[in-house]
Amino acid sequence: MRIAVLLFLACLAPAATAQRSEGPQQPAIATGLAEDTVEVKVNYSGARIVLFATAPAGDSEGTGLAVALIGPPQSQEVIRRTPTGEKRFEFVTAPSVFAIGAEPQVAGSVPPEVMIESGLNAAASAMPRADQLNSPDLDAWRAAFVELKMNEGLYSFDDATIERLDGGLRRARILLPANAPPGDYRVRAVAFRNGQRIGETEESLTLVRGGMDATLFDLSRRHGFIYGFIAVLLGALVGAVGAWIGRP
Repeated sequence: MRIAVLLFLACLAPAATAQRSEGPQQPAIATGLAEDTVEVKVNYSGARIVLFATAPAGDSEGTGLAVALIGPPQSQEVIRRTPTGEKRFEFVTAPSVFAIGAEPQVAGSVPPEVMIESGLNAAASAMPRADQLNSPDLDAWRAAFVELKMNEGLYSFDDATIERLDGGLRRARILLPANAPPGDYRVRAVAFRNGQRIGETEESLTLVRGGMDATLFDLSRRHGFIYGFIAVLLGALVGAVGAWIGRP
C-alpha cells in the first residue's frame, strides 16, 4: 500500500507544479488517501482516515502541515434557553464533522485569521443567514455550536496525528467518529511556513451505508409509514414472545 501511494504522489507532484506555473510560484502539495470510500455497517465503531502528503519544495524542516476532515454540510440550528424563553440561531450550512490536527510548529506560529483563510477554523465554517452576518452575537453562537458538536464527538481538535516519513512524506491519521453521518467529505491539507500559508490541497472522501444498516436507513427515509409499521409490528411480536416465554 505504501509503495503504491508513493508512486501515486510522485505522479501528482509534477502536474500540480505545472498547474501553478502560470500564477505566483507556491510550493505544491501532492496528496493521496489510503481509502477514498468508507462503508458504514451495523457494527461500525469509527475508523481512521489515512492521508499521505508530500512536503512542499524548499525547507521541509521549517514547514508545518495541518489536516482536517470536513463535511458533509448541513443546515444547523442552535437553541439557547433563557429566563425569557428560547432563542434560536440558524446556520444555513455547517459541517456535520470537523476533525483537525496540526504539527506543533503550526499551532505555535499561525495566526487565527490565517487559519480562517485556510478553511481550517471550525467556528468560521458555520455560515449564518445573510441577515445575521453582522450580528454582534455571531461569535458567541458559533462558539456554542462548536461546543455542542464537540460534546457529540463530531468536532475534535486532537484526534489527528501527523507523522514524518522518509523523503519528506507525511502520513496523517484522522479519526472518523462512529456517529459520523454518511455523505461526501473533504480531507484538506495545508502547509505553513513562518505563520503563512504556502500550499494547500483537498481530497474527496465518501462515507456510505452498507448491509442491513443501509436498508433500514433507506426505508426510514423513503418509506416512513412502512418503516414505522414494521417497527411497531416487530415490537409487538417481541412483546408477545416475551410474554409467552414468561408465562407460568
